[in-house]
Amino acid sequence: MKPATDHPAPRIALALLLLGTVGLTTAQETTEAPAPPVELSADTAEVNDATGVSIYRGNVILTRGRMEIIGAVMTVTTDENRELERIVVEGSPARYTETLPDAPTRQAEAPRMEYYASGPERIILLEGGRLWQGDNEVLGETITHYPAEQRTIAEGGQAEGGRVNVTVYPDSDESP
Repeated sequence: MKPATDHPAPRIALALLLLGTVGLTTAQETTEAPAPPVELSADTAEVNDATGVSIYRGNVILTRGRMEIIGAVMTVTTDENRELERIVVEGSPARYTETLPDAPTRQAEAPRMEYYASGPERIILLEGGRLWQGDNEVLGETITHYPAEQRTIAEGGQAEGGRVNVTVYPDSDESP
């Protein structure tokens, strides 16, 4: 059904809401149980326990619970208790995947992304990103997704004329 107005704002708001409404997030999991371990594999690793900053290079794969982040270079920052704080990842593209129970997998990709484990938990797609779940998708120069808040903010860049692109498919009455 076509909306009563041709203005894209209601459709964009709906798409951003739909992308954040499904599933249990990593932040929600950690309030109910201890945080799952962080597992990393890479071609090389430089770990500095004194600063809490580690740099991984070459086919880097980070997994934590239902989340996986893949990239070419990954800088991981931990706090004084060795708890995950921030991940900066570069790739061609860098990829994020979150497997959700009873819902399509949430995925994202961008040339550069940042993941913050708290304060609040969020993933920021930079330099032109794509966030999608099932057939629903958001494209923009910068996309910030807050899984626990079920909220996404997208900004367009100059290449897109300052606009974002959002595609939302209405729910079907049929079960997959």
